[in-house]
Amino acid sequence: MPLELVRVTTNDEIYLDGALALPEAGVESSLPVDAFLLLHGTGSNFYAPGVLESFAEQAVQAGVPALRMNTRGHDAICSNPGPFGALRGGAAFESIADCRSDLHAGINELLRRGYRRVALVGHSMGGVKAIYTMAQATHPAVSHVVTLSAPRFQHAAYMAHPQAEKFRNDFEAARAFVDDGMPDRLMSITLPLPMLITARNFLEKYGPEDSYDIVKHLPQVGCPVLLLVGTESITRSPVFSNQPEEVGALTAEYPQIEFQTVKEANTNYTGLWDVPFTRVRDWLSRG
Repeated sequence: MPLELVRVTTNDEIYLDGALALPEAGVESSLPVDAFLLLHGTGSNFYAPGVLESFAEQAVQAGVPALRMNTRGHDAICSNPGPFGALRGGAAFESIADCRSDLHAGINELLRRGYRRVALVGHSMGGVKAIYTMAQATHPAVSHVVTLSAPRFQHAAYMAHPQAEKFRNDFEAARAFVDDGMPDRLMSITLPLPMLITARNFLEKYGPEDSYDIVKHLPQVGCPVLLLVGTESITRSPVFSNQPEEVGALTAEYPQIEFQTVKEANTNYTGLWDVPFTRVRDWLSRG
């Protein structure tokens, strides 16, 4: 498949890189979207192997271009360049709210290329960013949103979950670092997933304000939304355990929201990489 490297500039002057996969000449699409914008999860990037790589390949086979793009939270720790110098970034240092600028830059790049109906597809944290952006800073070119294993950031559920003792310990440690004037102290945490993160960003991401809880933001997303979660993720992690009940309940009140489970799938869809695109294709075709 033809592949083109892409660089976009956010409205706060950060360069973000990506790759645009294009269908072979003559391949036409019957789907009601012109392009997919694919958003990686925590600590990942636009060239990582896995479910989004497979999604892009299947998309172009179906005649739809797919842009895999970094957000400023790509990789564990990174330096994001810009015209006036580089800014520290990566999953350890990003503020999730900044994703609105990142996603709009990618959407605008697709618009510049003539694609008028863009579907956002976010894996894990990428799904949270897609929902948060469309709830807080909607873009008229986005016709659909898809999340693949988007976690809930629900502080009370984390604290109460029987498997979350390590989370409770990490939360108390982060709060102590901030109270002691060390908000940028790096912490090695294990839940909801193993990573390095500053104490400040740990509290912003996982604190009691629930700033990025998808259930809070889903009702504000005006376009159709499909959420996919694997049954293995639901049984193993507190970030997914109550989604069938609480996300599922939203579907009765908000008909633009659809929730589906993928049998035996984990968060990364290991061994099932082809399933998400098939589900998305069928969902789009119904609609």
